[in-house]
Amino acid sequence: MHAILRQFLVAGLSIGLCATAATAQPFEGILEFTKTTGPVVTSYKYYVKGDRVRIEEISARGEVQGIMLVDTRDKTVTAISPERKLYMDVPNMRLPKDVETTVQKTSDMKEMAGYKCEKWIVKSGPEDRVLTYWVAADEFNFFVPLLETLNRKDEQAVFFLEIKDNKGVFPLLGIEQKTDGAEVSRLEVKKVTKEAQKPTLFEIPAGFNKFERN
Repeated sequence: MHAILRQFLVAGLSIGLCATAATAQPFEGILEFTKTTGPVVTSYKYYVKGDRVRIEEISARGEVQGIMLVDTRDKTVTAISPERKLYMDVPNMRLPKDVETTVQKTSDMKEMAGYKCEKWIVKSGPEDRVLTYWVAADEFNFFVPLLETLNRKDEQAVFFLEIKDNKGVFPLLGIEQKTDGAEVSRLEVKKVTKEAQKPTLFEIPAGFNKFERN
């Protein structure tokens, strides 16, 4: 009898795990955040749908200053100027940056934008940097491919890619400091909205012309 019950319990657990895996959908929606570097504060919005991400830079008056359309499957980036009605392909010319780091995943937790976030710390003596990330897990599968496609040189991105098991999480707060504690930059998510996104958001608008370099 106990053996039969145990078999039913194991089978039920397996079905439950499969059902959970099947219903876990990749994040689709909008992330609104600010980047602070010294006295300069810039606002951004990420629109996410599958392999595509639309990045908007927002002015202090709430106007869209610039747009980047990123396809993480094809590894392409297209920059769009709403004001000039132009777009251009952004080539990826930068070589990956190698950094020596140590990674510490702590048990410290903080509530942010409706998520429970875990504190991760990445340090590099040679780079004179300490990066503190408060990460949320919600099938943010787009984020690591996004960083790899953008291939930026800033430490917030470079150091995050140094972390093993960084898939499916998003740092709702990232603080870059020198080893003496002086703050260099801060990325902070203000709002997360989970909702379906229109495919047209990730397309070049009609009537926009391609900018060609001479």
